[in-house]
Amino acid sequence: MYRVFLGLLSVLAALVVFDAVRPGRIRDPAQSREVPGHRAVTQAATAGSDRDPAPVREATRRRLRDAAPRTYLDSLLLGTDSLIRRWDLSQGRALRTVVLEGGAPEYDPRLENMIREAAARWEREGLGFYFGFGADTADADIVIRWQSRLEAEDRAGQTDLVWDRLGHIRRAGITLALRNTAGELLPDDALRAVAVHEIGHAIGLPHSDDAEDVMFPRARRDAISPRDRRTAYLLYQLPPGSVKEGEF
Repeated sequence: MYRVFLGLLSVLAALVVFDAVRPGRIRDPAQSREVPGHRAVTQAATAGSDRDPAPVREATRRRLRDAAPRTYLDSLLLGTDSLIRRWDLSQGRALRTVVLEGGAPEYDPRLENMIREAAARWEREGLGFYFGFGADTADADIVIRWQSRLEAEDRAGQTDLVWDRLGHIRRAGITLALRNTAGELLPDDALRAVAVHEIGHAIGLPHSDDAEDVMFPRARRDAISPRDRRTAYLLYQLPPGSVKEGEF
């Protein structure tokens, strides 16, 4: 479910927020216990984007509709902003990624390895980028930080995107919680599922309506599904920018 608000931003950038885990829980049958649900709300603000020629925009909309039975990128057509956001891979690139240490008393250095594993799952899909991990946040594309809990009720992850007027993502910030609202430490499988999901948002993916996909709003799987894979491929084949109908 997407909500949109307009804010005061420069004409060159926009910010989107994916909030993960809303009220509700999902039972993991394999573990016979409850794991946190994962549901997202998007807040977006756009300003001053270049408008694609109408024929290009219509061709993109047609591809989204044609691929709808096999992907979920068509959900962008239902969003208020109707904007395709992705990284510019015209030259191929490493997404410079920093996992900040600390941030919560529960932090454990092994969590960075969990993030690297989650990122590697997307990297192995061959989308044209890889994650280059380092420590310098000044030039980082993606910064990942930890908190005991997120401010909003029953959330375990949030992704903030900054993109330019062409729809190219410029920066992404991911915040991951280590406890649920009951104060319980999140188990590794739940943390991993949320991490894979939030990195999916960081590369531009929206939510899926299928619980078998890692991008389903209530994250309970940490494996990238065939539908996730097809959607990511489609995202990086399409031109970024607005696909809003009737926009000139």
